[in-house]
Amino acid sequence: MNKYKYIFLVLVLVGLASCELDYNPLDEISDTTNWQTEDDVKRGVNNAYRYLSNTDIQAFISCATDDSYSWSDWPSDVRLIGNGSATSSTGMFSTVWSHYYSMIAACNDVLDNMDKVDLSTEMANRYAGEVRVLRAYAYQQLTGLFGDVPLITKIQDVDEFLAPRDAASSIVDFLSTELKEITDNNHLPVSYSSADEGRVTKGAGLALLARIMLYNERWEEAATAAEKAMALGVYGIDDDFLSVFDGTNKQSKEIILKAAHLKNTYCHGWATWLGAPSLTGWGQVVPLKGLIDSYLCTDGKPIDESPLYDPENPFENRDPRLKLSIVVPGTEVNGQLIDITNKNSNDKLGASNASFSGYYYKKYFPADVEGNWDSNSYNDIILIRYAEVLLTYAEAKIESGNIDQTVLNAINEVRGRSVYASNPLPAVTTTSQSELREIVRRERRVEFPVEDQRLFDIRRWKIAEEVMSGNAYGIYNNLIPNGPIMEAMY
Repeated sequence: MNKYKYIFLVLVLVGLASCELDYNPLDEISDTTNWQTEDDVKRGVNNAYRYLSNTDIQAFISCATDDSYSWSDWPSDVRLIGNGSATSSTGMFSTVWSHYYSMIAACNDVLDNMDKVDLSTEMANRYAGEVRVLRAYAYQQLTGLFGDVPLITKIQDVDEFLAPRDAASSIVDFLSTELKEITDNNHLPVSYSSADEGRVTKGAGLALLARIMLYNERWEEAATAAEKAMALGVYGIDDDFLSVFDGTNKQSKEIILKAAHLKNTYCHGWATWLGAPSLTGWGQVVPLKGLIDSYLCTDGKPIDESPLYDPENPFENRDPRLKLSIVVPGTEVNGQLIDITNKNSNDKLGASNASFSGYYYKKYFPADVEGNWDSNSYNDIILIRYAEVLLTYAEAKIESGNIDQTVLNAINEVRGRSVYASNPLPAVTTTSQSELREIVRRERRVEFPVEDQRLFDIRRWKIAEEVMSGNAYGIYNNLIPNGPIMEAMY
């Protein structure tokens, strides 16, 4: 019995992915290439990239946290995780599990078969390096969400399908070894020509290694990997924050790893999930008041301490990222005024498909929307960017007690985009470990909403009982029905 017969039935059930890459048709089983030429290997590698994008997961996972809310259980029932009513049979868990194991299978397929093709050492190392990093990304997601999971590093025979779980710690050891070997031996280039834009680079391997080590409290390794990524000299903080997410700056120097999309070819539905009704959106993934309240005032103090905070004008004198990330009342998006206070507005509280919280996300709403409601966006989904590397470096050094000026520099670089110049936050100067810990945790929350970070942070910091219990509120302290009320996420 051909062992590929089973696995490729899974591989054809693919999502959207990087569109700069040359894929097989979505209905073509990749084993028909028979691994005869380098083009066959390249198509196998490209097939693995498809799984970087799964917007039903990525767009909605924030709703499992205190950042966001979803009013519907379709196309993702992540709302049930957020309000504490999820069970082992709810769809979100099986969707995540099957998606990332399909990604792992696609990577293993390349690694098991590429030696059948005569490749140069350089290209053999590069192709293997690309899929090993992609596989590591899948395992980062799986271990972060499920803990112990099966570690599968080859195409399975039929009698191996019911694989036992491996300890998450042993998987992390494996990923550390993998990513260090790839990056230390320069198996991946630092950058590509435009023809290969979107492929995994050495920087992506280092940044992913830094993330995995941080999430597992291996502080020294996290700081070292982040520092190596910083030293490459090819990444930086992009002064135009919104352009990184709205599709107008796909080659931003801040982007390290992304799930790329292409106009009229590979699109997704984020405009529908995030957008207000006046933008033909469904207002389905929306910010909660707790996220808005976490943005500091421009004096660097929280709203309950700052004399600059005015409850009558709560969005003034605030961290500039608030108005860049969130549609506050009176904001225009793509030339359309989003007005929840006007009783005749389609976006007001209580209107059909309007936000239950009164807020919408501005970040990630595409500057140009095309196509049908469920596939109308082609802005790229950013998986790792340079701001994360800087904050990973800072947090790892803070937690290890190795606090120096480089820690402050990293935090201040994230807070210091020139777009903030008219309303800047003060530079961080404290060297207190406890104060810096609070600062970097807040920085991660206000820098990364709807970027697949908050759930992992809540779990690794073990703060669910603090941040996920109680009621979820919207703009006027309106209670969100069935909102996040959760006391045990880990």
